Amino acid sequence: MRNKNLLTMKQPDLGKKILELRKQKGLTQEELVEKCNINVRTIQRIEAGETMPRSFTIKTILQALDVTINLEEFTNEVVFTNQDKKRLNLAWICGIIYFVFGFIETIADIYQFTKDESIFNVAIYTSIKVVSSVAFVLFFMGFLRIAKIYAHKLLEIVVYVFMIVFVLFEFYDIFLINFSEETIAISLVAELLVFGAIQIIFGMSLLQLKDKLGVLVQIGGVLEIVTGAFLATVVLVSLGLLLLIPTVIIEIIIIYKIARK
Repeated sequence: MRNKNLLTMKQPDLGKKILELRKQKGLTQEELVEKCNINVRTIQRIEAGETMPRSFTIKTILQALDVTINLEEFTNEVVFTNQDKKRLNLAWICGIIYFVFGFIETIADIYQFTKDESIFNVAIYTSIKVVSSVAFVLFFMGFLRIAKIYAHKLLEIVVYVFMIVFVLFEFYDIFLINFSEETIAISLVAELLVFGAIQIIFGMSLLQLKDKLGVLVQIGGVLEIVTGAFLATVVLVSLGLLLLIPTVIIEIIIIYKIARK
């Protein structure tokens, strides 16, 4: 059974229609902007088929052009199966688990790096890492599901890479627990560079969904990019770690909201 969820505009068909209607009215893009108070770059991208506008934006443009068209001809229905919703619900719940255990393991890693000793014994530290890894993978399976539903190949690829790299580094951290401070420091720098790069790409892929999923996804994308940039600099890692808190919270909310649509 499939459930109706979201409607998105067909592109480039819609853009071509808007372009045709504007020319029929003898208006330039700048003149249309004055009538509908929409950014000229947005008009350009809609007409070129580069963006998926919201229905409100299209209605505003049509009102400015003083025309009426059947929007159903230019609409794609985005649907979620019951299985999709179950996976997304599991994802945001695991996101909360990851947030808690991720916070604990970050504190433990910072303490070990700065004090050259571990807060927890090996068994507890390993357990925390394992739970964090499993929760992270199940959490990001939510974004993988979103990527498949919206046929977003870049997001799908970067989510796979993110999950694999995260798990590998988690178990590598366990392996390093008894190594020297210098070895741990070198490994930490490598991890920050890799995670920073992945987060920047992940954030860029989220931004590409802002027209379909709204402002919250845009905020999440920007936070991922900024957080990734801070982590990749290494010297600004503390700022990056602080930004991870709202970033993960927003991503949990994103999946929760999509699961509830």
